Amino acid sequence: MEKIGQGAEAIIYKDINVIKERVKKSYRHPDIDAKLRKFRTRREAKVLSKLQELNFPSPILIKMDDKSMKIEMEHISGPKLRDKLEGDNYKKLSKEIGALVAILHNNSIIHGDLTTSNILLDHNKLFFIDFGLSIFSHKVEDMAVDIHLFKQALESKHYKIAKDCWKEFLNGYKDNLKFKEVIERLDNVELRGRYKHK
Repeated sequence: MEKIGQGAEAIIYKDINVIKERVKKSYRHPDIDAKLRKFRTRREAKVLSKLQELNFPSPILIKMDDKSMKIEMEHISGPKLRDKLEGDNYKKLSKEIGALVAILHNNSIIHGDLTTSNILLDHNKLFFIDFGLSIFSHKVEDMAVDIHLFKQALESKHYKIAKDCWKEFLNGYKDNLKFKEVIERLDNVELRGRYKHK
């Protein structure tokens, strides 16, 4: 198996499929660590199963083992959107992302790490990956924080086109049944962020 990535929580390997293994954290008490890793492994598998039901463009769950803390899922090829967004069709892609995030939020799924690094572009089709920090929530606050993170990713990685991307993202995101409430809450989330950085 080839190691293809490592985050704070897990190591990602590629065989025919992708294997995500949640690793032990020595700074946590062993019992707490085991419970936490088991809970997060199960939750990620549940999210992936729900996405499959919705026919959402994301990796298909193949197997989950909460003893070895591993999830096996479909491998999706294609570059990260982070490296491809600034092409001719960035407005169209941004609107599509907004519509897809609206589907997630309408189904009470919060991605938790919504950046252009966690979206792949395979033959001009978008796929969302890395649901390791995802949660099930119908709270407007959680939705607002989710899209705030995406806005920050645009402003830091794609600052030249960030304004247009964000505008198109919102055009797609209008499909969210709680759109108005989320945008109102977003103002509060951004305000808190500005106070923190003063």
